[in-house]
Amino acid sequence: MTHLLPLLPQIELLPLKAGLPAGQAGELTVLARITPADVPQQTQARPPLNLALVIDRSGSMSGHPLAMARQAAQIGIHKLEAQDRVSVVTFDDEVEVLIASQHVTDKAALCRLIEGITAGGSTALYAGWLDGAGQVAQHLDPQALNRVLLLSDGQANCGKSGVDEIVPDVRGLTGRGVSTSTMGLGGGYDEDLLRGMAVAGDGNFEHIEDADDLPRFFDAEFSGLARTAGHTVSLGIEPNPALGRLRQEVLNDLQRNPLGRLQLPNLIAGRSTEVVLTLQVPAQAVQADLGVTRVRLAWTARDGIRRTMRAQLNLPVMDEQEYAGLPENAEVREALELQRNARVRRDAVGRLDMGDVHGAQRLLTERQMCFAEVASAAPSPRYAQELEQLVQLEQDVHLDRNMARKRASSQSYDISRSKR
Repeated sequence: MTHLLPLLPQIELLPLKAGLPAGQAGELTVLARITPADVPQQTQARPPLNLALVIDRSGSMSGHPLAMARQAAQIGIHKLEAQDRVSVVTFDDEVEVLIASQHVTDKAALCRLIEGITAGGSTALYAGWLDGAGQVAQHLDPQALNRVLLLSDGQANCGKSGVDEIVPDVRGLTGRGVSTSTMGLGGGYDEDLLRGMAVAGDGNFEHIEDADDLPRFFDAEFSGLARTAGHTVSLGIEPNPALGRLRQEVLNDLQRNPLGRLQLPNLIAGRSTEVVLTLQVPAQAVQADLGVTRVRLAWTARDGIRRTMRAQLNLPVMDEQEYAGLPENAEVREALELQRNARVRRDAVGRLDMGDVHGAQRLLTERQMCFAEVASAAPSPRYAQELEQLVQLEQDVHLDRNMARKRASSQSYDISRSKR
C-alpha cells in the first residue's frame, strides 16, 4: 500500500512595508495568511461525517421558517454518503430524537421523517443541543468530523439559558472531539449565545435574516465539512527573543487557548485564514536580514494526527530615506482596514448595549469617513462592499437597533475569521 505524505498548508507572513527603518523604534504590521492545501479527490477521500442536526421547532418557527429548515436539512441529507452518520433532534419546550444516529443508507426515508416536523411551544435550546451532542458522542470517531449543527430563531427559555452556563459545556464537548456550528434565524435569537457556542465549539456561526436563505447556508456548511483539512487549529506568535519583549497586538477578535495561542477556524480547502498583527520593534542598526518574528501553526489533520509547522519573517533594516521609498503591500493594507472596521463594529455593539445610540452612530460615521478615504485611494469591490455595509449599519442603528446589533456582531465575526 502506498502511504501518501500529508498535504501541508502554506503560511505567508506579509509585512505592510518590506523593511524596517534604522535607528528608530516603530510599529510593524504583519498579515499572517494560512492557506490549506487542496486535496485531490483521486488521492484522498474525505473523512466520514458524524453529524447531529438540531432543529428549533418552537412556536416562532411556525410556517415558512420551519418549512425552509426542513428543506435545508433534507438538502444536507442528500449530500451525505453511506459512510456518514446522521441524527436529527428537534426541540421546543421538549426534546425529541427524531432520528437516532445511523449510517445514511436510505435518504428518502430520512427525508420523510424530517418532512413531518411541526412547530410546538417554547425553546429548550440547551437540552436540544445536549441531546444532539450525545448522539454524536455515542459514535465518536477520531478520524471523522464529529459535529452538531444547531438552528434556532429564538431565545433559550427552558433549562439552562445563559451564555455563561452553556458555553463552558460546549467547550467541554469540543475537548472530547464534538464540535458545534450554529445558525441564528431572523431577529429573535440570542446572537451572543449562538456565536459563543460556535466559537467554543470550533465551528461556524451564521446570522440568517431570511428563511429562504437557509438551504444555501446549510449547503455551505456541508460543503465546508467535506473540504475540511484540519480542525482545532491554533496559531502562536513568537517574536524574536533577541529583540527583547516585543509588544504585540492581534487585530482579529479571536479567542486564545490555555497556552495563549490564537484559536483559528478550521482549515478548509479553498479558504484562507488571515490574521493581522502589529509588533512594536525597537530601534535597530542597518543590516540585511533581521529575524523579526515567527508563527507556530498547529492542527489536527484528517487522519486524526496533531501536526505543527512554523514560518519566520525576516526583514532588512535600511536607512530612513530608503525605507521611506518602500511601497505598501495593498493586500496587507486591505486586511488591516477590514480588521479596523470589524473593531469599530464591536465597539458600536458595546455602545448599543449601554444604550448609547448616538455614540454608536458617531463611531460608525467617523469610521465611514476614514475608510472612504482609503477606499477612494485604492478602489476595489471589497472596499465598496465594506463601505456600503458601514453606511447601512449607521442607518440600522436608528431604524432597528436589534437587527443593527445582530448585523454588526455577525459582520465583525465574519471579518475576524476571514469568511467571505
